[in-house]
Amino acid sequence: MPDLSPVSRRTLLRMAAFAPLVYGATHASVAAASTGPDATVVRASQFGFDPVNATAALTAALASDADVVVIDNVGQDWITGPLWINRDDLTVILEDGVTLRGLPGGFPDTRDGIWRIHGRRNVKLIGYGATCVMNKPEYTGEWRAIVRMGTSSAITVEGLVLRGAPGDGIILGAGSTDVVIRNVVCDDNKRNAISVIYADGLLIEGCALINTQGTAPEAGIDFEPDTLSQLIKDVVVRDTVFAGNKKYSFEINLMRYRPESTPASVLVERCYMGPTGDAVVHVQPGVRGPATGSVVFRDCVFDAGDSPGTVNIYGQRGYDGLHTTFERVAFTALRDTPRVDPFLKIWSGMVTVLPEYGNVRFADAVLQANLDGPFLAGMEGPGDPTLCNISGGLWAISPQQPILDTAGATRDVDVDIRAHDGAAAVIVYADRRVARRGDTATVTIRRLGENLAAPLVVRYDLGGTARHRVDVDGLSGVAVIAPGHRETTVPVRIRPQAAPSDLTFTLRPLPGTAIEGRDGVTVSITA
Repeated sequence: MPDLSPVSRRTLLRMAAFAPLVYGATHASVAAASTGPDATVVRASQFGFDPVNATAALTAALASDADVVVIDNVGQDWITGPLWINRDDLTVILEDGVTLRGLPGGFPDTRDGIWRIHGRRNVKLIGYGATCVMNKPEYTGEWRAIVRMGTSSAITVEGLVLRGAPGDGIILGAGSTDVVIRNVVCDDNKRNAISVIYADGLLIEGCALINTQGTAPEAGIDFEPDTLSQLIKDVVVRDTVFAGNKKYSFEINLMRYRPESTPASVLVERCYMGPTGDAVVHVQPGVRGPATGSVVFRDCVFDAGDSPGTVNIYGQRGYDGLHTTFERVAFTALRDTPRVDPFLKIWSGMVTVLPEYGNVRFADAVLQANLDGPFLAGMEGPGDPTLCNISGGLWAISPQQPILDTAGATRDVDVDIRAHDGAAAVIVYADRRVARRGDTATVTIRRLGENLAAPLVVRYDLGGTARHRVDVDGLSGVAVIAPGHRETTVPVRIRPQAAPSDLTFTLRPLPGTAIEGRDGVTVSITA
């Protein structure tokens, strides 16, 4: 172990603070750390490196007095058991190219995982270009998350790839407040990419929550409090991709809520939710009385493709309780064989059948799907329940009839269905061809012609040599031009220490939308 006596330690740490700046691989994470010039820094390798089991060295580095602990790239994986964050005001940086790999047999407790953050404040876990991976088949059950936190505030997880958890990529337990998850990829985890038991202030942005498979609910994200008093409050999910998840892309399950529960508040915007085996989106409120709150989806694409994936609203009360809004959301199911099963199902109840159910609003939503059946159907239980309070406007491109299946009892079901051929022409351009580190390049998608009445939904891909969520902030591949507007802009934020590279932005329009001129733009990133 290095000499960390008071004098030598201070000198060493201040000198070490400049060391990461020498290594280009560390730049992105150091920039994200936002530490002051007097921050003290140590490298994990200063405490030794054991290629068989590096837990002791990593634990010693975390236990040091340094403000910043850098897990440096030593050319081999760091093999580790559970790592506890046992102090406040700490930044942990994993250098670009680092892999933190779970020690075989090293996680005997079901609550174990690589990172444990409990009872802490102001902790940052940052790793642009770094990976934390566990061996999913090694353990049975649904536990052992890669990052587990609880009773903690001001926690940031940024830039990491979290792969192969025997449970969740990330789990937020009771007492998780003011949490930021940014530019994170959760891939091939067993239960959920992210599980949220409690959130009082949560921002998830620029992430990819993908390929969850192994044990239910197998979701990209699952909001599911364990008790009626646990909060799902002030939550924002934006610019995030949900794809390849076996059962759900997005689930919010508030079945334990009661009327006295704090109202849930969730905003999901500019997200892509891809095909699944069950539900692209699943919303389930409390079953014991009108627990209130709102879930708003805005400028998103719900893409069932040729999968059986649906949008499910389970047991939502007709006039009080949780309310769900779809604002400029595109429901797409483009397939060779028309879909017979309803795309959006509003259920009268799962545990208890409600006499009145519904409480859903559309605001300039778009339906573009090959259907041989209704888009929306009330799924009735026993007792002839009434589908209620379904309102707003829906633009239907090449609509099949009926759009709404209202064969059962209804009240206040009033959706303005506007037929639309989907025809549009667009151009794409950027405000610059060259962008420096830290710049924001603005890509504009502009529609031509005089008919601006309907919203226009466009998808796009990011490619080139620039690394998505490392050199540039994460984007979802979804853009929406609002009704009455001619264009929308997509800010492409270049990370402060991005590597010199090229970023290509390529349109992927839905059928009916033509591209005038080139289909994309390229921005060169320079120092």
